[in-house]
Amino acid sequence: MNYRIIYYILGRIMLLLSFFLLFPSICAFIYNEPKKNITSFLYTILISLVISLIFQILANPKTMKKNFYAKEGFVIVAITWLIYSFLGSLPFYFSGSIENFLDSIFESTSGFTATGSSILTNIEIMPHSMLFWRSLTHFIGGMGVIIFAIVLLPRSPHNIHIMKAEMPGPIFGKLMSSMKNTAIGLYSLYIILTILLFFLLVISGIGVFDSINLALSTAGTGGFAPKNLGIAAYSNDYITFVIAIFMILFALNLNLVYMIIVKRYFKAFKSEELRWFLSFIILSTFAIFIHSLISINFESERLLDVFFTVSSIISTTGFTYRNFSDWSMFSQLLILFLMIIGGCAGGTAGGLKIPRIMFLFKNTQNYIHKCINPNKITTITIEKKTLENQDIFSNYLILYLMTFSTLVLLISTQLDDFEKVFTLVMSTLNNIGPGFNSYGPFENYADIPYLGKLFLTISMLLGRLEIIPFIVLLAPQTWRRKRTK
Repeated sequence: MNYRIIYYILGRIMLLLSFFLLFPSICAFIYNEPKKNITSFLYTILISLVISLIFQILANPKTMKKNFYAKEGFVIVAITWLIYSFLGSLPFYFSGSIENFLDSIFESTSGFTATGSSILTNIEIMPHSMLFWRSLTHFIGGMGVIIFAIVLLPRSPHNIHIMKAEMPGPIFGKLMSSMKNTAIGLYSLYIILTILLFFLLVISGIGVFDSINLALSTAGTGGFAPKNLGIAAYSNDYITFVIAIFMILFALNLNLVYMIIVKRYFKAFKSEELRWFLSFIILSTFAIFIHSLISINFESERLLDVFFTVSSIISTTGFTYRNFSDWSMFSQLLILFLMIIGGCAGGTAGGLKIPRIMFLFKNTQNYIHKCINPNKITTITIEKKTLENQDIFSNYLILYLMTFSTLVLLISTQLDDFEKVFTLVMSTLNNIGPGFNSYGPFENYADIPYLGKLFLTISMLLGRLEIIPFIVLLAPQTWRRKRTK
């Protein structure tokens, strides 16, 4: 394990956090908020700078070895997200906006992991700076802070290990010739789409502050909004439609979005992943809409409302809009299915991801063919490429189920209702935010016991980084020194 290069990169990443914290500090100053709000960010910046300095001293760049492997990448990513979740909670706690420290950590983790679950019972009484910080954590965590760090780090062939460890999804591809250029391209596209969404929201008349908060939350597919009723508070079909479209865009593989922008339409729409993703959205939207029309026991829904809800759930944004807990069981089961699926690999959404769902279907299909004809040689292709290492997919699916089951058991020690336990794990491990009934779109997580909140915080982190980095971080062999003869 190359400790010094880990310290060096972590030091740079802590500097980034100090930079990000300047923006809510400026927001607090603009809105003439109490001094404690401004100082809460300044104290956090100071702590972040001290940690960065300590890491730089430990790294000693002059004598630092350059060897860097996959395990270092996983360790850096896991430690970064733990530190960011901790430091991101300090402004909430120092300012008194959230009185309990564990609640502050929960809110911060929910922000950075783009989950969108909240312990706040009244969002609208929060200071502007804290609301802005919540939305900004979505934006930072959505694409991944370490991807941004690569833009600032020296060009290195080892950057690929960091990007692979943090980019959500089983498939990773370069957008450009080098990792640094790929990181620059991805973040440029991410920022441009966010700015475009901001301007589209501003012209709706909801104001600059709400527009920038919604744009940041949508970009990170997080779901924090500055209103208690979320998107429903605006009662504006234009806003509803625009955000629905952008939730889909940010949940796509950004490589595909890049292709569309540079007018490589044919190649983009040949993507198997894109066709599966859009098919899930279209089929689910019309299935729920038609069922609501023909259902006698439930009120019919507008097509736009169903489309927004489906987009919000499959992109794992989780914006509050319609209480789908009141929908029919058929509709709720479809929503549950979309929660598990999630978005595309290489986007900002959570969930299992489309390529893994594709693998699951195709692997099952091949198994049936083998049962019918045992001598038949079968292969699995994704994006017209033969999947040579199927263990990457199958092992993760097993690991996901084991993690899900373990979290259900842990949460069950705090709550006695199976539906509540299942909902909480489903919404946090898939980074969705809202669940069903007691923890539905218009509810919050304030009444959960503190130990339960701790388990859910871990669940959000495991879901965002897809489990592996934390297993590598905790594995004894990661830290075991090689014996020399």
